[in-house]
Amino acid sequence: MKPIAALSVTLSAPGGPDVLRVEEHFLPSPGPGQVRISTEAAGVAFNDITTRQGLNPGRLPRVLGFDAVGHIDAVGPGVGDLAIGQRVGALVGTGGYATHVLAPQGRVAPLPEGPDAAVLDALMLNYLTAWQMFQRVARPQPGQSVLVLGAAGGVGSALCQLAAHAGVIVHGTSSPSRRAQVEALGATWAPNAAAVPAPVAATFDPVGGPSLAQSRRATAGTGVVVSYGFSFAAGSGHSRTGALLRTAAAIARAKLTPGPRLALHTVERAVDRDTAAFRADITTLTELLAQEAIAPKVTTLRLQDAAEAHRRLENREVTGKLVLLP
Repeated sequence: MKPIAALSVTLSAPGGPDVLRVEEHFLPSPGPGQVRISTEAAGVAFNDITTRQGLNPGRLPRVLGFDAVGHIDAVGPGVGDLAIGQRVGALVGTGGYATHVLAPQGRVAPLPEGPDAAVLDALMLNYLTAWQMFQRVARPQPGQSVLVLGAAGGVGSALCQLAAHAGVIVHGTSSPSRRAQVEALGATWAPNAAAVPAPVAATFDPVGGPSLAQSRRATAGTGVVVSYGFSFAAGSGHSRTGALLRTAAAIARAKLTPGPRLALHTVERAVDRDTAAFRADITTLTELLAQEAIAPKVTTLRLQDAAEAHRRLENREVTGKLVLLP
């Protein structure tokens, strides 16, 4: 196997969307336990925004992009359960904004050939995250109610659909301009967590920081607040240190004060902990897609338009999942 020429959207320094550049580079052959994927679709997530702005912990990645869908074009030594030509989805962590990506086999799941690649990509991160939080963390029962913050977004819209399918009542927040989109998902719209009429069994909070206290007030004492992001930091003017300190302080207060339980959910940790469960979850989600029990709303742009994708997502102009097509 030889290195392959690839196009990727690179990030050399933190800043606005204009720091993203499309460049050609050589991607090496997959190493032990890796596969190389020829990309059909690459997801854009809000975490990419805060990473690009320099707010996330850790080193700045050269190429953003957590999730991708495509076909395997090379396998590394020791990979026995995946084959060249197979269609897969991958949680690469970084590097997804590219025509080819490398992925560890434990973060790769087989996918069917039929559905649109962009729709399948919505399953790989947004719906997987929603499914894990709903089914494995919160576990609300039919007839109970939940609160979804940012219900028009990628994970939020997935949560609304999964909750409705499970017979759970959904309250969803968004800006007033996106109220109709939230209601179309089967949720009862609310302008914020304080407007929910009665305590819910679970609240799903991608905002983090100062939002956690309000989420806990909206949740029954026996319930759970599932925190899975810190979008409050984007555009807030906080430095990385300031945003992380506010996040840590909010988590500490939630854990030290009486009230509903706080659960911190990170999809990659769940996947790395149990690859078999990850692949089973993806299989379940593809089955729900085939049954039309879920219907991801997807907006697509070309890979070269990654900066525009970031602008739209940062301005909350996108409903559902935003996907780049090579």
